[in-house]
Amino acid sequence: MNTNRPLLSQKRVKFYCRSFSLELYRLSSSLYNQAGYPCVRLTDQTADGYFCTILRDMDCDIAINVDEDAFISNLEAVLDLAEMTLQKGLVNVGCSDGGKGCVRRGVPEVTNPFFNVFNLEEIRKKWNEAELMPVLEKKRYEGVEPYYPFFRWMVAAFPDKTYYLENRKHADKISTVLTTPEGTDFLIHTWFARFYHPTLLSYLFEGNSTKTRHTERIDDVINEVYRARVLERPKFGFADQLAFGMNGIVRWCIKIPQRILNWPHKISQKLCRK
Repeated sequence: MNTNRPLLSQKRVKFYCRSFSLELYRLSSSLYNQAGYPCVRLTDQTADGYFCTILRDMDCDIAINVDEDAFISNLEAVLDLAEMTLQKGLVNVGCSDGGKGCVRRGVPEVTNPFFNVFNLEEIRKKWNEAELMPVLEKKRYEGVEPYYPFFRWMVAAFPDKTYYLENRKHADKISTVLTTPEGTDFLIHTWFARFYHPTLLSYLFEGNSTKTRHTERIDDVINEVYRARVLERPKFGFADQLAFGMNGIVRWCIKIPQRILNWPHKISQKLCRK
């Protein structure tokens, strides 16, 4: 048994990543795959359906959710947070979407899913997908993002069982730095993953201004984290680049129809709110 994390050592732990870019996933997961836990890349998931997929995995008790554009600078701190989750009986550890380090002002009670520690054992005690998802799906456009109803349900179902991490803006004025309760920086989330290597489709379907160049900024953060971890950043050859390109084509072929099919529902929801 790991005496430093006695509770965590008794649980089945997995890292999960909702991923579009294979390149970013490999750059991000290389910073946590040495923890020795399974790392699961989930593609083509809706923002709310992603959590259902994780909850269905009955071979996992503790899920550590890390976005593909979130880079762990202190892995031991992440595992300590998972141990803290168990010690305090929490269901969710994450960053408030209305946090001071976020690029937007969302609802403070919701945690933005670029990083979470989920206690799936506890959540499953009240989670019933067949009953809850139809209700939550009707509310999926009432918040800033479709995942808002899920997190609001969790806050209501488990009062005072969400821990909100301290956060601040990175020196690049966009990225978010997460800090442990002890004040240790452990992760940098760069945001704007779809614009790491943007295409015309990125601008058409993601809507970001062409004035901001995110590739160099994200690369700077990646290099910063690998230096902090005293690790060599992975080098990708021609075969890797070909795989990244093919993966991108497949992801867009699936994503575009998903977006178009959701437009009528999204427009009707916005009209109802007005």
